[in-house]
Amino acid sequence: MKGSAHLAIGGGSGLATAVYLHTDPLTTAALVGIGAVAGLAPDLDVNGKLSNRITISKKWLILFFAAAGLLLIGYSYVMLSGFVQSAGFIVGLCLTILPRLFIKQRTMLFITGAGLGVTAWYADIFWLLLLSGFIIVSSFLSHRSLTHSLIGAACFAGIAWQFQQSVGIEGSFLAASIAYMSHLVADMKVWPANKRGIKWFQPLFNKEF
Repeated sequence: MKGSAHLAIGGGSGLATAVYLHTDPLTTAALVGIGAVAGLAPDLDVNGKLSNRITISKKWLILFFAAAGLLLIGYSYVMLSGFVQSAGFIVGLCLTILPRLFIKQRTMLFITGAGLGVTAWYADIFWLLLLSGFIIVSSFLSHRSLTHSLIGAACFAGIAWQFQQSVGIEGSFLAASIAYMSHLVADMKVWPANKRGIKWFQPLFNKEF
């Protein structure tokens, strides 16, 4: 299922939670937003809508390394000589060429998660630290693996619980948990639009549903 559909279903889950809890308009809007984000969260394991929104494009990092490489080559040519100059040329060329081959959007997702982790550590925000760990692990996973399982849902529910305890938005745990589960249900192969299903019970066994 497309990311836009998961976004809509997740937002609808947040709205349903708000209606069930009879929340005020501001809280209702917050729950719709939380549901929309949580509805996309399982697809952090792929180059999808959410991962593209929370990460800087890999093009900017590649451009940064290329600029640094060109500056190093220029500096080596003007200021250095002999072996050190040659080494400067080689390193500069590597900085210019190699990042294009090795930096992927998943790399940017990992960097984003690590950056969030550092921020959470210094700001002492436990739920954000847990979320950074979820993002970092997701950046290494293949699509429809652990984030599309009951273990992934339980981990995200734990993050949502800590978020609610920290921020105090009534219903955020329920909205996020339902929205996350809605993504998994929508990705099951029982629906005609899906050629593949999900493996609810990974890593215990790999039966696809």
